[in-house]
Amino acid sequence: MAIIKVVKKSGKTKSSLKSAVEYIGEKACNTFGINCSNDYHQIVNNFYETKEYFNKLDGRQYRHYIQSFAPNEISKNEIMEVANRWAEKVFEGHEVYIAIHDDKDHLHAHFIVNSVNFINGKKLHESKKELEYKKEINDEICREFGIKQIEKNRKIGDIVAYDKDKYEVIKKGADITSLAEKILEVSKVATSKKEFIAKLEKEGYGIDWNDNKKNITFSIPVSILKGKKNKFRLSNLEKTFNIPLFTKENLIEKFEINKSMANNIKLEDINKKMGYSPEEKKITTEVERKIEINSFKISKNNGIEL
Repeated sequence: MAIIKVVKKSGKTKSSLKSAVEYIGEKACNTFGINCSNDYHQIVNNFYETKEYFNKLDGRQYRHYIQSFAPNEISKNEIMEVANRWAEKVFEGHEVYIAIHDDKDHLHAHFIVNSVNFINGKKLHESKKELEYKKEINDEICREFGIKQIEKNRKIGDIVAYDKDKYEVIKKGADITSLAEKILEVSKVATSKKEFIAKLEKEGYGIDWNDNKKNITFSIPVSILKGKKNKFRLSNLEKTFNIPLFTKENLIEKFEINKSMANNIKLEDINKKMGYSPEEKKITTEVERKIEINSFKISKNNGIEL
């Protein structure tokens, strides 16, 4: 399944638009223009005719999107059709320049979208909800072409990064990798959210876990930081490494299991010290049975080692 990414550094000058178009146009193996030229040399003029007509020359000049496929997931002919259908559906009334790149080990499409709608003159503003809608449309079109959701076939710990250089960095041990390893390590022993946070903070990691917020955010200690980015969301870790444990709900469930197992060990110690008979151990045995059932469910559903 194709992944849609937004390039955040979309410029606010005519020269930035020209640079972006030339970059993707020169490297393209195939191009297509929706409501504009197929020739990247003409795109800036096409876009500015619309901007001048509606007197909207200031602010963001364009939006840049990338549609990435897994290696050998799609052909060059198919990717242009998928890209074209997606752009026509989600950027109605906009000029869109599409460039297909094959310079990586996977095919991907670049989209440069005029920020001004040529029908109504409105600027392109995008909320999170609107971006999610665009991604849903992408998924629908991919399914029509028989391209399945690859996440369903991924193994626990498989890395998703369609940029080969980024993949190698993560694989060799980037900051995001060390953070994921540390969370797994602490989650194996923590018996509560409070203990989980305390153990991470003791080693210098920052954690913003607010029950009223959707995301949990972690920060890397300066002492071990290798790159520039020091903050990562738990949801990004889950997507990057395909580890189901990396959600609020599953972490809390894991803490409860750790707590139950710890209590069971204490009961077993008491039984040994007090010399309880088999009949008197029934309550302990029942606790053990419930823990084994819960542990099996969690390990089966979440792929975590207990």
